[in-house]
Parts: sequence; structure tokens; C-alpha cells
Amino acid sequence: MSVTFQQELPIYKEVDVLVAGAGPAGVGAAVAAARNGADTLVIEANGCVGGMATMGGVGPFMTSYDANHENMIIRGVFEELVERMVAMGGAIHPGEVHNEEPHSSFYRLGHNNVGPFDQEAFKLAASRMIREAGAALLLHTQFIAVLKEGDRIGGVVIANKDGLSVVRAKVVVDCTGDADVAARAGCPYVVGSEEDGNIQPASLFLRLYNVDTPRVAEHMAQHREEIRPFYGPYSWLIRERPQAWGDIPRAEVGVFADVQEGEYRLNVTRVLDVDGTKAEDLTRAELEGLEQAHKVFRFMRENAVGFENARMIGTAATIGIRETRHIRGEYRLSGEEVAACRVPEGTIAVMATNMDTHNRDNPGGSFIVPTAGPYFGVPYLCLVPKGADNLLVAGRAISADALAGSAVRMMPSCMAFGQAAGVAAAMAAAADIPPRDVDVAALRRKLTDQGAFVGD
Repeated sequence: MSVTFQQELPIYKEVDVLVAGAGPAGVGAAVAAARNGADTLVIEANGCVGGMATMGGVGPFMTSYDANHENMIIRGVFEELVERMVAMGGAIHPGEVHNEEPHSSFYRLGHNNVGPFDQEAFKLAASRMIREAGAALLLHTQFIAVLKEGDRIGGVVIANKDGLSVVRAKVVVDCTGDADVAARAGCPYVVGSEEDGNIQPASLFLRLYNVDTPRVAEHMAQHREEIRPFYGPYSWLIRERPQAWGDIPRAEVGVFADVQEGEYRLNVTRVLDVDGTKAEDLTRAELEGLEQAHKVFRFMRENAVGFENARMIGTAATIGIRETRHIRGEYRLSGEEVAACRVPEGTIAVMATNMDTHNRDNPGGSFIVPTAGPYFGVPYLCLVPKGADNLLVAGRAISADALAGSAVRMMPSCMAFGQAAGVAAAMAAAADIPPRDVDVAALRRKLTDQGAFVGD
């Protein structure tokens, strides 16, 4: 059953670049596009910027350093944001954080140089950067649909308290996380893994305070040989007390010390078979995640050394989604390339993030640390979807297979993709050309000049 709905919509604004979504990728895109001379508008459905970094409560930043733990390689807008938060007292620089300490959840592998930050500091620093760059920011505004004109997006329908309206843009940068704009525009994509159909489970973060870190650290030292992803912190308690743990399909408790003493973020809830592009699945995930979060809190208070007097600050405002759509782009990054630490021609960002795949089949998952080189590269054409001439996609939905996607979905990576997409969008708008025709060598030079590192 269906109905026909017709309405004449006003033009809200005409701009050079429209950025849909102000999560980490959207922040990078908006700042970069505006700094490169584009008349830029960024829309965000929530009442603040940051996406998973704020509303999702996700933290810390996974590594922004090379595989040798020597050099910060995700830089540019991301590094500037980190430095601003550090100056505010709202972050710890990733260069000061190493494996086997509270800020890295005591893991022995793959967690060097993570970056703890406070979500309130992120909100303030990132929104200031957007406004200082000259981009217009419109919160409480949701992307609804695209108006396709041949192979171009002629307009984007938005909705907010003012009703429905249209934004016209020379270039649209999809930073929705789920490639919503690309999907509505008819661009091809795949959801989850083509090989086995797995979609990485969803997690609701929770934050605790009044945790006794010295006692936690002493207890972790006693179990040092047992700690590895995904059977890490407190996995021994889960094995010893399965009835107390209950039916949560996770074999460890990720306990990341936050910026303030005694505060921790717990990454542990796991809701299976969630398609984050469907409202009913998201609703189920929110409700199941909330139930699991409170079960975890009770378990930790009653069983975990150092958490006996812990109190809950709260759960995240929204469920954390690891994976949904992977667009079909002009280049598709593979897990084999990531593992081999390849830096393909036209790379616009490099990273040494781990292939971190949660799955439905066991309470652990697969965790692969690239060791074949100092980093791997992501080509610009991974951001260029097939099917729409004036669209770029930045964030975890870029063109990659599921295994590669598990490595590039991290927030610092997404911000680097956003910066590259923002610069490219500004270049395309100024030259009145499709983003796929942007001179990638010139783009790489601009990114380098503006503080990014592209592997040279």
C-alpha cells in the first residue's frame, strides 16, 4: 500500500558544497571545503556536531600513528582538533598513550597511541573550527531525499522545524555514515560482507566514574598474559561466572580510562544482526543495548576489581553502528591491500589502523594488525561513488570490502577522508567539473600544504 505526496518546496540555500552529516567525516569535510574557498553548508540531524564521537559516546580515538608507533600520520584537521582539545584540558595527545595502560584498556596489541578525549570538548572545538572556517552549520536538520537531474544531484531535500525545503549544491559530500545520500541517488552499494552476509554488531557505550584505577591496573597486571583482543580485560571473569554475565554475546569488557581520573568508557555491549539502515532494527538495538548496558554495570560492580564503587554517568545518546553500506566507487580498497600495507596511486590518506571485525558467530572476532609496512593508503577514488556525477562519500561508507572497511571505519580515518573530500569538493565546484575529474596530484599537494600526510 502506498500514497502519493506532492508539495512545492522552497529553496533554502544555493551553495558550492553541501556536507550531509557533521560527524568526524563531516567536520573534516566542512572545515576543509570552507577553508578552500567554497561556500559551504553542513547539515546535522542532532543538536551538536560529532556524531559517534559525541552522541555515540565512542572513544578513545583509535591510533593515528604509524605501525612503528613513531610518527603521527593522520594529521591535518584531525591533528588540529586534537591539539585544540588538549589545550582545553579535554584530551590526551595520542603520542602520550601506549599499550598496556588504562587509556588503552590494558591491551597488549594494537592499541598504541589511542587518543582519549572528552565528548564535550569535541563538541566545542569542532563546532568552533567549522564556524571559524566560514562554513554555515544547520543543526536539527535531516537529509530526506535527492532530486536527480540526469546523472547529477540537482537538489537535496532537507527537513527541520521549518518544514521541508531544498538545498542546491554544485557538489554534495555524503558524510551520513550510512551513505544515505548515495543510496537515495541510486548509487550501487553492498550492506555488510558480500562473502558471508555478516554485518558487524552494534554497541551502546556506557560511561562510569569513581573507578579505582590503581586497583584495576594491579589486577590487569596479574592477568597480563590473558589480555588480547577480543578476549581481553575481565574475560576471565566472564568465563568463571557465566551465569552472572548472562546472555551478552561478548567475551571481554573494553574499559578505556577517560581524560578525567576515575572515569571510564566501556565498549562491551553487542547487539547482533542490526541493519543500521532500518529504523526498526535501530530501535531494537537501542533497547537491547540499554538492557545490556545496565547488566554490564551491575556485573562490574559486583565482580570486577576496582569497580566496586563505580557509578554510572550514563549511556550514549545513540547506538554505535560499526558497519552498514559500502559504496561501489571508482576504486575499491581490499583487505589484502590493507594487510600488505600497500599505498596505491592517488592515495589521499594513510593509516595503520587494525582490521577489527566483530561478528555474529562468536563472542570474539578477528583482529589483524598490519605489520608489512608502516601504513597503508586509501586512494581518492574510494570516495567517488558510481552513479552520481557531483557526489563524494566520506566516512566508513567509502568504497572498500568488509575486511578493509573494518580498518578504515575509525574516527581519525573518517576525519581524514572528510578533509580530502572537502578539498576535492571545493576544487570541483571552483572548476565546475565532476569530482571524479579532479586532478588528484593537485589534490594531494593541497592536502600536504594544509597539514595532512598522504604518504610521501
